[in-house]
Amino acid sequence: MASNKTNNALILFAHKIDTPKGFVQLLKVDKEAKPPVYASNAIVNKSLQQQFGHLPQEALKAFASFSDDNMDKAVSEIKQRYNLQKSPLPFQQFQQQQLLKYYYDRLLDAKPFIPLVKWYHTRELLDKKRWLTAPCSISPYRPQLSFEVESRDDGYYLTTWININGTPFALDSFTRKYFLLESGNEYFILYFGDYQTLEWLRQQQPEQYAYNPADLIQYILLELEGKYPVKRNSLQTENTINTEPVGRVVLSELSGSFLMLTPQWSYDGYIMEGAWQPVTELSEKGQLVTINRNETQEKQLLDLLEALHPKFPDQKNGYYYLSFAEAQKKQWFLKAYHKLLTSGIDLLGMDMLKHFRYSTHKAVTTMEQLEATEQFIRIKFVLQFGTETVPLNELQKILLAGQRAVLLKDGSLGVLGDDWHKQYATFVKHGKVNKQELTIASWLAIPLQDGDNLSLQPAINYSNWWKRWQAWLAGETVYTAPAAIQANLRSYQQKGYEWMRLLSDAGAGGCLADDMGLGKTLQTICFIASVIEANPSQQHIIVCPASLVYNWEQEFKKFLPGINLSVHHGAQRNDAVLQDKNVQVYITSYGTLRSDIEKLKALQFGVMIIDESHNIKNPSAQITRAVGEIWSTYCFALSGTPVVNNTFDLYAQLNTVLPGMFGNREFFKKEYADPIDRFGDEEKMQYLQKIIAPFVLRRTKEQVATDLPEKTETVLWCEMSNSQRDMYESIKEQIRGNIFTDIQQKGVGQAKLAVIQGILKLRQVCNSPLLLPEEDRTASESIKMQVLFEELDNLLAKHKVLVFSQFTSMLNLIAGQAQKKQLKYYHFDGQTPAEKRMEMVNAFQQEDNDTNLFLISLKAGNAGITLTAADYVFLFDPWWNEAVQQQAIDRTHRIGQTKSVFAYKMICKDSIEEKIIQLQSKKKKLSADLISTDDGFIQNLSEEDIAYLFA
Repeated sequence: MASNKTNNALILFAHKIDTPKGFVQLLKVDKEAKPPVYASNAIVNKSLQQQFGHLPQEALKAFASFSDDNMDKAVSEIKQRYNLQKSPLPFQQFQQQQLLKYYYDRLLDAKPFIPLVKWYHTRELLDKKRWLTAPCSISPYRPQLSFEVESRDDGYYLTTWININGTPFALDSFTRKYFLLESGNEYFILYFGDYQTLEWLRQQQPEQYAYNPADLIQYILLELEGKYPVKRNSLQTENTINTEPVGRVVLSELSGSFLMLTPQWSYDGYIMEGAWQPVTELSEKGQLVTINRNETQEKQLLDLLEALHPKFPDQKNGYYYLSFAEAQKKQWFLKAYHKLLTSGIDLLGMDMLKHFRYSTHKAVTTMEQLEATEQFIRIKFVLQFGTETVPLNELQKILLAGQRAVLLKDGSLGVLGDDWHKQYATFVKHGKVNKQELTIASWLAIPLQDGDNLSLQPAINYSNWWKRWQAWLAGETVYTAPAAIQANLRSYQQKGYEWMRLLSDAGAGGCLADDMGLGKTLQTICFIASVIEANPSQQHIIVCPASLVYNWEQEFKKFLPGINLSVHHGAQRNDAVLQDKNVQVYITSYGTLRSDIEKLKALQFGVMIIDESHNIKNPSAQITRAVGEIWSTYCFALSGTPVVNNTFDLYAQLNTVLPGMFGNREFFKKEYADPIDRFGDEEKMQYLQKIIAPFVLRRTKEQVATDLPEKTETVLWCEMSNSQRDMYESIKEQIRGNIFTDIQQKGVGQAKLAVIQGILKLRQVCNSPLLLPEEDRTASESIKMQVLFEELDNLLAKHKVLVFSQFTSMLNLIAGQAQKKQLKYYHFDGQTPAEKRMEMVNAFQQEDNDTNLFLISLKAGNAGITLTAADYVFLFDPWWNEAVQQQAIDRTHRIGQTKSVFAYKMICKDSIEEKIIQLQSKKKKLSADLISTDDGFIQNLSEEDIAYLFA
């Protein structure tokens, strides 16, 4: 026992939690000294007995686990595990992770006895030079995480709340050391999984999505929901429209005697008419659409219409009307027509007016090219009916409104037929108007050249360019591969390289959208080599996801050795290298580009390559704007899936590589995206496909890589045990009741969040009941784990195997089982640094490497890496985006593969997984015509589909 002059205590050194020793020590406090004197020593059993012999043996045993002897044993076991699995992580990093888990488990063991002793801790003072020793406590309350989205003037931000005994505190009100939270000398122990979530969140940097709520939901909130309470506030799952309305007037005939003008307002393609109301709610494809209407701007259109005729102010039926005689008196209709057009009002229904006569004159169009550069063509464009010239700005508005007739001065309608539309409408709709001059992107000449009608070809300032283009289309070789390339190009790779050369010679860019595994990287390096060959002093830049930075570096060293290459990425990057004129190619990540945009946009590049370009599909996203600020002579995008959600995904990508080609985003959305995505307009889809065809090169494996070995895809059915099935059915019944209560109270659109969470929970049960919180479990065994390891037992001796899962926690369970079975494996997920991923990939690919199992997160590893050493792939859990699953399989089924590839989707029979793959098949669209893949599975679920999923 301690004397009255001293206190015996334990001291917590939180800053040593990631080191092998010294986290918890014995402490003697001399209370009579002024100030008190503290003497700490490592825990040894004898000293522990002397100071705390009065404690129960269980308590002494728990505290002794922090002794040097026990820590030495723990470190020895960690080293043994490290050597056993040949972890690609540096030992120091591997040891840190294992020590954290060791300390966490030991603290939980000791937690019942913590109140029996006095505790002290050390805390760094604000000057960062001194440490303070003071009493502390370790709370018995376990913190609970919750999250809230806060809407600020500068975007949406995620707040993390720590809930302690029912009271929420902001995370930044604590000092956090891994899983320890400290505030006011009181410590709280996070659940280890919660600590991992906070680490993941720190790495994901949700603030990058402040201006991109869709990506904030997709990449952050959906990962958190289902595990934690998430309060979205104003960031709801429904689509809220806050855009300014575009006024339009629909012309029609009433009772065969009156001309009727109906005012309407288009809110981002949603048409409103009738009396104003603050909010209009619609349901579209099961999603709630909330339109916040603008009273001031709607009234401006009404005021404009009522000023056109003295009878209109008294007409309050939501439309205005005049007899045909009054409408034509003193050319009233002609004046009103021009007044509305010059006021920016769309006019619809002109070509449906039967009372008006049609002009006997045919449309006569003349085009005179005034100026041509590599970027634009300026044309004098004149449309006449007889001697009357139609104002070009009015013609453009009529065409953009979808009309095929113009009102002439004599009151007749000039008809614009199909032949005229085919020949001229695209020029007018895509151009910028200045009086009778039209300026269009010069690249529009390529898709619109038709046979001998090559009036716009001089815009391409190369006398024989068109001949080379035609020769390339005919399959002839038009460029030889650069001499510096250390590879024999396959025929289709040669064609892809030539395509990039041709477009760059025309001053254009494009999107190389080949299937995964066909060598987009090699084709791109060949193109860059040709540019370097012509101008060795020019600098170029590759922008790619962080996970692919070192993959690009390796590919350059392999195929184009000798060039001066610099990786500008990571915390240790050297900004001075950006001023090095000897560097020929920079490789950087999207995150680094966003952080260093002020430095990078000051440079001038010859070629910019945007890899996995679907990362810039959102025109409003910060990263898209940052990429757009980089100056380059040529720009090419690479993506196996350029269209992920809808047609609008194309806009930002193609507008980056072909500036001005598609006008502004509102034009593209109105002219193409909305008609195709919302109304299934096949004609618009075919026309857009024609326009983009020269600039998007897509080849599938079936088309070009006929020498690839066979790929076999099979469903591996798993029958749940009775206990797992009982747990599944019980949770399903509970979820189904909650969901349909939500649907009845809020509607399908508002209930989508509950649907997502319900699907997530049932998928977790299918994978393993251990993924759910302990209080939700009534079973522990997983049929999928059993089936997987039965397969691995048969395969790993002679084959290399990839296992993909969307749940990092599931991969951790598989890794733990592999350790128990003493199976060597590699494992990475979204938290693994990019360079470590490449170390693992390279090691796995080596012929003499005997680690035959690779566990990979689906998101982290479904693109950009080559794992042709493997010939078996297991998709542990299915997902609704088939393209993502195919990309995962194609990590191994790609150029360089010499063995047949076998891919297995692991599906629990009679479960939500089986229903997901059945709905996938049911809901496939024809969007492949537009190089699209469908990821809108949940957004397109109807109430009937939801009932089917949870039946």
